[in-house]
Amino acid sequence: MKRDIRTEDQAIDLISFIKACMASKFTRHPERYVEILHILQKYKLYHLLSRVDLLRRPRSESGSQLKNAWRFQDSYAENLTSAFEELGTCFIKLGQLMSTRSDLLPGAYTSALSRLQDTVTPVPGDIIIDLIERELGTPLSEVFQYIDQEPLATASIAQVHKAILHNGQQVVVKVQRPGVREQVETDIEVMQEVARFLARYTSLGRHYGLLHMVQELKQSLSQELDFLQEAENTRLVGLILSDFPRLISPNVFQEHTSQRLLTLSFLQGQHVAHIPRDVLMDMDTTAIAQDLLSAYLKQMVVSGIFHCDPHPGNILLTDDGQLALLDFGMVGRFDSRQKENVILLMLAFSERQGERVADIYLEMVEVSEQFNRQAFTQAICSLVSRYHDMGNGRMEIGRALLELAVIAQSHHTPIPASFTLLGKAMLNLDGTLRTLAPDMNPVQLIRSYMGVVMQQQALSQISPARAYTWLLDTRHVAENMPHRSDLISDKLAHDRLTLRLNIEHMDLTLQRVARKLSLGMIISSLVISVSLFFSSRVSKGS
Repeated sequence: MKRDIRTEDQAIDLISFIKACMASKFTRHPERYVEILHILQKYKLYHLLSRVDLLRRPRSESGSQLKNAWRFQDSYAENLTSAFEELGTCFIKLGQLMSTRSDLLPGAYTSALSRLQDTVTPVPGDIIIDLIERELGTPLSEVFQYIDQEPLATASIAQVHKAILHNGQQVVVKVQRPGVREQVETDIEVMQEVARFLARYTSLGRHYGLLHMVQELKQSLSQELDFLQEAENTRLVGLILSDFPRLISPNVFQEHTSQRLLTLSFLQGQHVAHIPRDVLMDMDTTAIAQDLLSAYLKQMVVSGIFHCDPHPGNILLTDDGQLALLDFGMVGRFDSRQKENVILLMLAFSERQGERVADIYLEMVEVSEQFNRQAFTQAICSLVSRYHDMGNGRMEIGRALLELAVIAQSHHTPIPASFTLLGKAMLNLDGTLRTLAPDMNPVQLIRSYMGVVMQQQALSQISPARAYTWLLDTRHVAENMPHRSDLISDKLAHDRLTLRLNIEHMDLTLQRVARKLSLGMIISSLVISVSLFFSSRVSKGS
């Protein structure tokens, strides 16, 4: 009974605190806070927050202690998921993002949040017609011969309607829901306010990068709200998929597309997640799965732009046996350096080189002076070995990458946003590949494909111009070597050879190391100089 009284008292304290914050101009959106508080109360989540003790400032709190605090309240996992669904777009996307953070939440929560679906009550057909005409700037009848006012699919950002153009082409029209952009902007501001507060006053915010998580969410939603950007993403990924005959993506009708309206060709088929297993067994799904994985590897390490959500619900098996990728609202992008790191990382994973995986990851981030490289490397080696020992090569790369991020977080190491997107995309891809071809060995395919890519990249660097440049540089070095050897030997003969080191801000221990290093370099220089001296004399004598 005492525990219940304590919980209720803490809930009252939490409400009083938030009201005080709003009264002191903590936020520009007090009405939204009231809505959020009402939904938290509806699903009895005050008990959960008070149990975690978010408003304390503990001197230290490990990740395991925090997860244990949540674990005592596993029964609230479904309540939290329902609350996020009711709170709308931003919270649904936040929940989906949190479902990958096994360092922050126990399994009951990550499992419940991973099932979040952003299906909502559809907007009435007459409102949709008005929105489409407003975006097109012309009466609907001038563009479409027919449009179905009942949606094919609904989501928190948009809903999709089937239509027919005047030339008989079947299309789907994706329409942004009214007011969703304004609601997203408000909720992002609310989340940033809360994340800033938690980062300042709690270990939860400081240690688990909540501000970074909200920023990642903001970037993701800004892409998904811009249908012109989604149209361009669809076109770019479609060009990549054109090299794979078993894969397809919808065509964009640019003249009937705007920032809030997207018109695409209609693809007839079934979602992979809904196809019975016996139907899949009658098809060559292994070849399709190999094409799908190869296409994603090409997107990531060759083209540098990749579809982030290849889960079974976003993939159709068309009536003619092709695999159709849908929904390109969110894509990841890699620059040339990031593509190289992804190639090396994937190869190191596939070759079971744990130390190499750790080294490549650390090249992608900056670590503090207190960073324990040895402990981090040991943890990564254990991770790589564990995943290789599971399932005879049926290694889930996506889950392994996300676990790598968890290890990095536990060692207080930064997590690149590109790495999070890579892990999320590969995790979704793992599920689709498992549905299509449960016996396929993705590790072997990754190893083979990455080897081919590296060979192609190496050959692409060999061109007549590059070869000629290298030849000229080599000739320049060869022509100047005797002269520079004479200079070194002359300085050595007249005791004028010096080595200059400029080392600042170094403690006594490092100074001793530097002196030994300097002595070693001087001795090495002397040996090299003597060798060059005698080589020069011998060549002149001959």
